[in-house]
Amino acid sequence: MTAQDLSHLPREEDKVRITPKLTVDRRRNINQYVRQERIGKGQHGEVFLCKDQEAAGREVALKIMKRNNPRDRIKLLRRNQQNLRGGEVPPFSSTEHSIRKEIAVMKRCRHANIARLFEVIDDPQQDKIYIGDNLGPELNSAILMLYQSASFYLAMEYLSGGQVQWKDAEDKPILTVDETRRIIRDVVLGLEYLHHQGIIHRDIKPANLLWTKDRAIVKIIDFGVSHYSPTSELTPGSKQPEDPSDDGLFHDSDLLKRSGTPSFLAPEIVWFSDTTLKQSPAASCDTLASGSNSVTIRDGSCIPPQRPPITKAIDVWSLAVTLYCLLFGHTPFNVPESANENIYHNEFVLYNQICTRDWDVEETMGVDRVYTGGKYPRDTESEGFMVISLLDQMLQKDPNKRVTVSEVKRNPWILRGVSEPNEWIIRTSPPITKDSSSFVSRWRQASLKMLNNLPRPRRIPGL
Repeated sequence: MTAQDLSHLPREEDKVRITPKLTVDRRRNINQYVRQERIGKGQHGEVFLCKDQEAAGREVALKIMKRNNPRDRIKLLRRNQQNLRGGEVPPFSSTEHSIRKEIAVMKRCRHANIARLFEVIDDPQQDKIYIGDNLGPELNSAILMLYQSASFYLAMEYLSGGQVQWKDAEDKPILTVDETRRIIRDVVLGLEYLHHQGIIHRDIKPANLLWTKDRAIVKIIDFGVSHYSPTSELTPGSKQPEDPSDDGLFHDSDLLKRSGTPSFLAPEIVWFSDTTLKQSPAASCDTLASGSNSVTIRDGSCIPPQRPPITKAIDVWSLAVTLYCLLFGHTPFNVPESANENIYHNEFVLYNQICTRDWDVEETMGVDRVYTGGKYPRDTESEGFMVISLLDQMLQKDPNKRVTVSEVKRNPWILRGVSEPNEWIIRTSPPITKDSSSFVSRWRQASLKMLNNLPRPRRIPGL
């Protein structure tokens, strides 16, 4: 996205509409939305293409999600048996709590590179059912307890360009290096905005990147496992939540859960205590032993001896894996084909690789087969050197040494082809309030510093 593309940004006053009343007619149309074909199916529901009759027939993606699933009902029955003799109202089911978190995150987002949420239809009176008839003598007093089984309806921006396709049937890249740069540049702008708002996406991957109809802009979707930190992550100029009660939905302990896609998870998420990660006092971070296979890892890239805190740095790692996928057609860490059929065993092998192994670089990248120069390119002026240097900064196993999204944005490879990069960096930065001039100054100084300093050549082992 270039500086002139900022006209695509939604207006700040366009708030998400919350509708408490649901109407479904005989044609199965929902409120003002004329339902058409199904375009997707997820863990909690389905997505239908609809036309909004109140917005001149604008196409939207209507996501229909049940408040609960059978597992939630079992949990509720157990809670009823233990706690509802005094007539207590049951708390949110785990599914509903997850959905409300997703809504709370999307309500905060107003950016050209993030899929927009237009409306939430939340009618708790729809489709009530009874539970409690034949629950046993201990629950006779709790019969006729109403349990809400209604659905949430989320009207979202319809991105008809589809997912970012990045490999063929033989796991070879299908994008040029320049196309990859454009895609990553859009994702970086969206992620920078999210982090500025205190939001960690937690599941950045190609499948969660969609094109607009004209395939001019890539947008981030799927906030089902996203996290919001209302205190620690907010930066000067970020918006306050539209509904302060949403803050109570999020707990920092949720970050310890292994949510997301295994191949894209950062080392601090899949960190585990194991003797293969322990080093003798005389050992350095250069060498880690894993059984009979010794692995050499560059200075500073090994996992710390203690689990680091989970921060927005996990999105930088996932973004790096996504960049690697677009360039080479496969993920940097993979379970061997001969691995055990047990899914838990394979995940353990994958997580061990993510924590302890280095990543390889092929001789060429992209469908246009641009020469990389290998893992340690000698030509410091080549595009291969710029790309591998960027990946090296993003795939640091210690999150404290990993670059931030804002630093990625200022990387020379990302800025390649951008006219007036200084102006572009400033104009595409998250909105800053009038009371944060010092923050603006620091932001501009960081921009100039990154632009004036190309990455230094790295040490080549053995030379």
